[in-house]
Amino acid sequence: MRDPDKINIMFLTAEDSLKVFRMTRERIDAALERFPEFKNRVNTYIVRTSTSFENDPSWNDADHVIFREGIKDADILIGYMFPLADINESLAPHLKWIHIIGAGVEHLNPLSWLPDNVILTNNKGAHAPKTYEYAMMAMLMLANHMPRLATAQRKSLWDGHFVTVIKGSSIAVLGAGKQGSAVARAAKTLGLSVTGIDIDLTPRENFDRICPPSALHEVLSASDYVAVTLPMTKDTEKSIGEKEFAAMKEGAGFFNISRGKITDTASLIKNLENGHLSGAVLDVFETEPLPADSPLWKTPNLMISPHMGCDDEENYIPRTFDIVFSNLTKMLAGQPMENVVDRQKGY
Repeated sequence: MRDPDKINIMFLTAEDSLKVFRMTRERIDAALERFPEFKNRVNTYIVRTSTSFENDPSWNDADHVIFREGIKDADILIGYMFPLADINESLAPHLKWIHIIGAGVEHLNPLSWLPDNVILTNNKGAHAPKTYEYAMMAMLMLANHMPRLATAQRKSLWDGHFVTVIKGSSIAVLGAGKQGSAVARAAKTLGLSVTGIDIDLTPRENFDRICPPSALHEVLSASDYVAVTLPMTKDTEKSIGEKEFAAMKEGAGFFNISRGKITDTASLIKNLENGHLSGAVLDVFETEPLPADSPLWKTPNLMISPHMGCDDEENYIPRTFDIVFSNLTKMLAGQPMENVVDRQKGY
């Protein structure tokens, strides 16, 4: 498979991949049409296993053989999950760069397996257009008390009450990266004031201000809505818990579209049941798929979507490939690449 005169790119996909994540020859060729300068510079090949590595049951012996045959020729690997022990100089002697087709890389942490000479990038930004739409929907649902009305509907209850327009409200966006920026853009479109919480205080578009994590409780107490778009790390796990929910304004609306483990589920349930929060929208959960016996299914004033809110079935992989080939342009020009994962931070 290796062409010594070209950049060899391995696309790792699986027979059981959903369409939204499926890497096909048609999608690769379409990307090369958008980046014609690479048509004669890259050798692209698909390594297709019987199942996704993270699924249960996972790979069989043949899948491991197929992967090792592919990785020995690759300069670049594009995939999501694979045997980390196989990423070494012996089995992958040419490998220079791995691109993960998800924004989060917590499933790969700790990154001690990553060779010093291999760059790791993630898919930040690929979700932005769909995040913009989903976040706008979530805010409008919360503003119009749709979680409360859905609870009433299940009880055959006529819960007549009235609300006001969302314009003029405020939102705290916890994590002001690319996903958080998409939420901020949606909020601005709806006429909200937007405060971001982030360790990086650099001003950015659609945020009225960026505050450090030390100001979290103060910001929560002044916000009508709270959106979670944080990366999943050891520092952010269950970082939105009882104290944070208590700090939120009475009647605030809450939604999480990044990772479920960032929110303490028991605390969220408590604050929905006692009415401190007017409603919540969850697209991510501590355990996925969400178990049938999870108390979240019966929690009042809660809307659930099965981790599909920010992934665009038709455009997610094309946008992924645009990120890859744009980064390849930068890499070959000796310019800083986008979305490089910090080995110490883990995102």
